[in-house]
Amino acid sequence: MKQFNVQRAGADFVPLLPWSTDPAVSAAALVGPDVRDLLVIDEATDELTIVPQVSVETLLERLSHSVYGRIASQLMTAWPLTRDPTTPATYLLTDLAVTDHATLLATTGALVALMVTQHKGSSSPARLAGMAGQAQCWLQQMGLSEHQLLLPAGVTALRQLFQQLVDQDASCDVYVPVGCDTRAGRLAQEATSLAAGRLKALTLPTSWQLLRVAGTERQLKRDERNSH
Repeated sequence: MKQFNVQRAGADFVPLLPWSTDPAVSAAALVGPDVRDLLVIDEATDELTIVPQVSVETLLERLSHSVYGRIASQLMTAWPLTRDPTTPATYLLTDLAVTDHATLLATTGALVALMVTQHKGSSSPARLAGMAGQAQCWLQQMGLSEHQLLLPAGVTALRQLFQQLVDQDASCDVYVPVGCDTRAGRLAQEATSLAAGRLKALTLPTSWQLLRVAGTERQLKRDERNSH
């Protein structure tokens, strides 16, 4: 079992709260003007871990110098519909890809799946896994290199992929191609868990560095809803 807490950023394991097995308590304490680290105790191994939180500024700096920001822009250009497909989950997925050093193909497959499933009104784990697997397999079968994805020809290919997934019957959305790399599906599910605050569902160690950013995204979304 794991227990969670927070400390002032840069301190030497000085907890500020009562310890809790619910990570949501500490996650809430990470959002605010005071910069804090997450503390984790793994009772099974007696391991104590300090998890500094990545700032929005740092993520934006990393994105501006990486292929992840470029592929996100490329996907927005290729999106064939008028409604904006971006959500907190799509932003968090790009952040997660940067932090976790995910492959560009897995990142692209995951982003495609998120954008299409959100358009269709359901980002269930089965649909995310199916569509992400289909997208990543399709890109692999097309033989598109990471460089080609970022060229103008990549927009054409991605638009074709989007249209194919948008138009296919809903019963096909959950189909996971046999033998396909499932990394894209895992990334998409991780991002939706972060966006929804389902912290006990997280499986990637790097996700815990994004709790402050995820909490800020959720707050921005709530403020946006309240303003309408």
